[in-house]
Amino acid sequence: MQKLHEERASAILERRAADNDEMMEIQASVDAAMSVFTKSGSNEAMVAAARTAAQAASAAMREQTNLPVKLDEYGRDINLQKCMDKNRRSEARQRESSTDESDSETTAYQSNRDLLLQTAEQIFGDAAEEYSQLSAVKERIERWKKQYSSSYRDAYMSLSVPAIFSPYVRLELLKWDPLYEEADFDDMKWHSLLFNYGLSEDGNDFSPDDADANLVPELVERVALPILHHELAHCWDIFSTRETKNAVSATNLVIRYIPASSEALGELLAVVHKRLYKALTNFMVPPWNILVMKAVPNAARVAAYRFGMSIRLMRNICLWKDILALPVLEKLVLDQLLSGQVLPHIENIASDVHDAITRTERIISSLSGVWAGPSVTGERSNKLQPLVDYVLRLGKRLEKRHLPGVTESDTSRLARRLKRMLVELNEKMAWEDPKPLVSSRCCQRKDVGSAGQIFDWIGYIPPQKHAVNCVLLLSIFGLSRCVLLLLTRKRLDHVFGNGQPLTIIGARSVDYS
Repeated sequence: MQKLHEERASAILERRAADNDEMMEIQASVDAAMSVFTKSGSNEAMVAAARTAAQAASAAMREQTNLPVKLDEYGRDINLQKCMDKNRRSEARQRESSTDESDSETTAYQSNRDLLLQTAEQIFGDAAEEYSQLSAVKERIERWKKQYSSSYRDAYMSLSVPAIFSPYVRLELLKWDPLYEEADFDDMKWHSLLFNYGLSEDGNDFSPDDADANLVPELVERVALPILHHELAHCWDIFSTRETKNAVSATNLVIRYIPASSEALGELLAVVHKRLYKALTNFMVPPWNILVMKAVPNAARVAAYRFGMSIRLMRNICLWKDILALPVLEKLVLDQLLSGQVLPHIENIASDVHDAITRTERIISSLSGVWAGPSVTGERSNKLQPLVDYVLRLGKRLEKRHLPGVTESDTSRLARRLKRMLVELNEKMAWEDPKPLVSSRCCQRKDVGSAGQIFDWIGYIPPQKHAVNCVLLLSIFGLSRCVLLLLTRKRLDHVFGNGQPLTIIGARSVDYS
């Protein structure tokens, strides 16, 4: 069964290899385009020259794949096989939203699995009836324990029972597919048979000195844990959210039975961390700027695809939040992935404010439940500060009155989306003071509209180190624009048109329209 699962996983890895094939070709084109921009600037003529250089580099890269004939000792062309493999991967390449098996792969796997399970059912076919079923063996040994307890104890049967029951448990666990199906041991026959092994007929609990009380946990550690260990080490597709959710569920399942001091459990968690670390090390989100992506064919599509994969990877790693320690998750997600890969990517597309805000929303959504969202309590991690700073820089870009691609009606909507992102990153502190710093109906300006316009408080972002004390987002009713007040430490009195003094801590008004 392990080999069958490995073969299923290898089909997905082959599709990952197809992504790498295309990435190498695009990277060569990007390097060629960058060399043109570095020397000559970025006007229209240079964009055309960069596009030509990129196409030439792409053609040269494809030419390199046409390897000469190279025969092995049996007269087979090794390079021809490599080219055929690459072409097959290219044809099978799928988009970001699909990493599932094809219908033919699923059918072939299911057929082989059914055949294997049918064969496994015959393993005890030639055994005596009293040893062919777990229930019969359990009844026989349990009767010995109840009728001849001293003999049972003197024979150290409590040490032998897990080994006796293991083959039957292992046989049933052949059906356990922890990466593709969420299952509970409670629903399995072996668990229901052995859960009350050795209990007295009156149903009283185990005596304190009864070594059989730990039978089921020992079987989980002896039989189930190695199966899960193999699946996570050799078959788990880290980019698959479905497999990762099931892997987390299966890990939580075995943790319920096995003590934290277990060496085997420690090795299992070490494998999880190793696989995640390796995936991040081998993964790259291209930090190409918009100019390069315009010049290089397919570069924008590949960059968007890789960004989407990074979001999926980030979300999948965060699923381990209740199993892996938070410092470990911070190192993986915030240091390696967010700061090392994702932020450089979105920094280079900040000029396209619509796309930048949309992608930033996806980032924050993937962090929800760990570092963002209403369920997060306590201080925000300092390692999130670069992301917060980036969101604030997007806000500053909205200050420009004639930002390309942004209309006045868009400005207010984009500002509100930025506000929601900041609130997500600071949920508790953002709403801990129910009273806005500026009342929604106490601040009327006689000079902003014929009837006066009312400022409406949208949100409050807490102070940041060595920066502004806080940020207050305001919108003006009746006008399609936003005002951002940056509150500094300096205090001053300001009078709004009604003549009533209002203390604002160093307010600076920025017109978003």
